[in-house]
Amino acid sequence: MGINPGKIACRCVLVALAATLVTVASAQTGNIRSITFVSVKPDRTGDFQAELKELHALMKKDNSTRYSSVWMSLTGPREYAIVSYYNKWSELDAGPDPATKEDAADQARLGTRLVDCAASTRRTIEEIQPDLSMPMSAEMPKMVRVLTTLVRPEKFDEYLALVKSDVLPAAQKGGAKMYIFAESKYGAPNTQVTSVISMDKWAELDEPISVEKGLGKEGYKALLGKIRPLIVTAEANEYRFQPELSYLPPAPAK
Repeated sequence: MGINPGKIACRCVLVALAATLVTVASAQTGNIRSITFVSVKPDRTGDFQAELKELHALMKKDNSTRYSSVWMSLTGPREYAIVSYYNKWSELDAGPDPATKEDAADQARLGTRLVDCAASTRRTIEEIQPDLSMPMSAEMPKMVRVLTTLVRPEKFDEYLALVKSDVLPAAQKGGAKMYIFAESKYGAPNTQVTSVISMDKWAELDEPISVEKGLGKEGYKALLGKIRPLIVTAEANEYRFQPELSYLPPAPAK
């Protein structure tokens, strides 16, 4: 009896997406960041959005505290990124949400429909480095610029030191509202890092980004000269926050 690769691939999609839906974190804080990228079938985008909204409405009704934010790629592969945060690795062991026990059947139905909309999924888990980042804000940005860098293994410590001594101070000086630096732990090379800055609109790119603004034109050019020998590749992509598809904690009372 032969093995059907298509069935195996479909089963992998089911497991990855289902894992995201039942084990998302209890708050949008924490240094462990899980990102599940979902590539949706071209003719199922509307269905995917509708099912995700219905699932989150169900979670809200049940007062679930398992939150996640959803982002849509504006560059690179067309996909959605489902992002959740954890304080401890043990939180990843969590099973189905007890708060939604009475609606478990409906959750399973919606999960199956969501999986049917997905062409593929992949999941990465990163660890945010607080000493290389600005404090996280409770306010969700409209857009983010994500720079993914593959660092040369023998230059990894040197690269981290450069981020701490040059890049982070420049981002702060340049007026960045958010600068989050994370190291890949699972699902990507362990010398891959990501840095995330917030944006409101594309028009912001008509001016220098915060790091360049903080260093000045010549200083930024010198920084790039230090960085390039330390890395293999670097790629920037843009994502837009999807508030209507996300399930976030209630806004704090003013």
